[in-house]
This record gives sequence, C-alpha cells and structure tokens, in this order.
Amino acid sequence: MAMDNVRNSGASADLPALRIANRVGLVLDMAAIVVAVASIVAIFLALMTEVVVRYLTHASLGWPNEVPNLLFPWLIMGGIVLGAHRGSHIAAEAFRSLLTTEQLRILLMLIHLLVAVAFAYLGYLSLQVISITRAQVFPMTGLGQAWAYSSLLFGFGGIALASLVNLIRVAFCDDPRTLDKPETEHMT
Repeated sequence: MAMDNVRNSGASADLPALRIANRVGLVLDMAAIVVAVASIVAIFLALMTEVVVRYLTHASLGWPNEVPNLLFPWLIMGGIVLGAHRGSHIAAEAFRSLLTTEQLRILLMLIHLLVAVAFAYLGYLSLQVISITRAQVFPMTGLGQAWAYSSLLFGFGGIALASLVNLIRVAFCDDPRTLDKPETEHMT
C-alpha cells in the first residue's frame, strides 16, 4: 500500500501544511504499527516462555503473567490510533451524500476539530490517572501500573493528532468524499 495520505489526485501535495500533515500522519501511522506489533510479539514471547519453562521445569517464572496486563492496552491503543488515522472507523455515509462538497468539507473539519480537542483533553486527564497509578506496582516485574495506563496518553494523543492531520487533509483536498475510501477487500 502506498503511503500517499491524500488519496484524491487533485489535492496539491506541494502545500506546506499538507506536506507536514502527511509526514506527521506517516510517523503516527508507523508509530501505531510498531506499538501494536511490538506489544503482540512481546505478549506472545513472554507467554510462550512461561509455557516452555512450566513444561520443562514444572515451575513458573511469574513475570510473564504480568506482560499482558502491561502491554495489551498498548496493543489496543495502537490499533485505535491506526484506525483513526486511516479513517477505518465506523462512519455514517448516508448523511454525507446529502451535502454539497463545501458543506461536507466544513462539517468534516468541524468534526475533526471537535475530536482533536476532546481527545487532547482526555490525554490531559490521562496524566492524572498515570500519576495516581504510579505507586501501584506489579509484584513480579516491579513495573508500575502507570506503564499500562500510559497507553491512554498515547491513544488519546494519537487520536487528537490524527484528527488534526485529517482536518488539514480535508481542508486542502478537492473533494472530501474521496478521502479515506475503504480498501476494496473491506467493502461489501
């Protein structure tokens, strides 16, 4: 898949705001993929290690049982950020067809702005949760539960950033209907 974040051919990628938004979107996309893939690989390896050690020694390492508690939230948030950036979320398409191109552009820009503000605020609130959970520690690894709750900051901040990127994409494209078209294999 080409990483061309502006999927309609008439949008000028020469505009500085759009170039910056596309680069930020690409970095956000890659970060979400790395977070999700690294989380699932680490969970699998930790649990597999526990299984092998139990099978061979009839004893438990203990710490691998805490790895899903620490990393599963990161896996989920990586996927959510990826979906928000790529426009792979549930959308109501019927209403879009009733609007003119400019009306749809304004509506989508307002929605992206509202989502960016709301999730930036949720990211701010997640800092309080992180500070509260800092003292709570997993017994085997010694890691604070704040590590798992930090995924909220990544997720909420990532969604806010994805919304700002998409706001710029909507503002500079020829037709907002052509953005975030689902891949053919996801269409029914």
